[in-house]
Amino acid sequence: MLISSITVLLPVLFVMALGYWAGKSKEITREQVGGINELVIDFALPALTFVATVKTTRSEMFAQAPFLLAILIAFAGVYGATVLVSLYGLRHSLGEAALQAALVAFPSVSFFGIPIFRGLFGESSILTIALASVMGMVTLVPLTVVLLEIHTQRAQQDTSQEIGKLIRGGLVKSFKRPMVWAPLLGAGLVLLDLKPPAEIDAMLSLIGSATGGASIFLAGLIIAAYNIKISAEVIGNVIAKMIAQPLLMVGLVAALGVTDPLAREGILICAIPTAVFAPMLAPRYHVYETQASSTLVLTALTMIVTLPLAIVLVGAT
Repeated sequence: MLISSITVLLPVLFVMALGYWAGKSKEITREQVGGINELVIDFALPALTFVATVKTTRSEMFAQAPFLLAILIAFAGVYGATVLVSLYGLRHSLGEAALQAALVAFPSVSFFGIPIFRGLFGESSILTIALASVMGMVTLVPLTVVLLEIHTQRAQQDTSQEIGKLIRGGLVKSFKRPMVWAPLLGAGLVLLDLKPPAEIDAMLSLIGSATGGASIFLAGLIIAAYNIKISAEVIGNVIAKMIAQPLLMVGLVAALGVTDPLAREGILICAIPTAVFAPMLAPRYHVYETQASSTLVLTALTMIVTLPLAIVLVGAT
């Protein structure tokens, strides 16, 4: 189990290292990184999340209510707690707090989850991964973008402006972004029990299929483009993401009565490294860039040790 777990991670680490090499060797310039960033955030990722959402049926979503509640608390609860600690404990700006919270609370379910879970639980686990990914996309992604937009408005405008106007402006701008409205549209169609035509599914799946490799490659580029600094805060981010969040999920699945295999899958979802979502947004908003890339690579490296241990502890076979 230990050897097979490490073997599953090798392709992901290889693509990330390839991106790092491309950035360090100047094969891809910083300006080109911005273009790849836009490709992933505004095209590939929205298409992927929409398709993943609409493939979930309403009955399946309702049947997994305890699991979804546990995921929601693990994601949103950790996010909210991190924002408070970041704002009032570390004295960060709102934008920094939003990205730090996204790093700690949002695992890379879509990218790391499928190759790992297929080997552990089989094809049935793809639905679990999709539901967890959708939960993060329809909660943490809009919330993070809204907070970043409010942060940007505060930086550009008079800070005496009413917070209500900032929130409304942030919401309007954030919901114009495909990465926000695409999964929300998909969730709405599922609740209405509507299915888009197969042709739309095929078209979006084609561009969406580029997300995994491009995002991991982009993560390597981001890491190469900015200095990586290991600080007490970055180490704290890694501990919170890779240890505290899985432990919280252990308590949640027990308290909410989530049964296996969903209980084991939920714990392992939280043991997955941070999503590339926050490091991709950091350059766009020029906030928390070095910390985001440092946290990303360290959680990925930490996974080599922590995920196999988590697999053994939950008894996944």
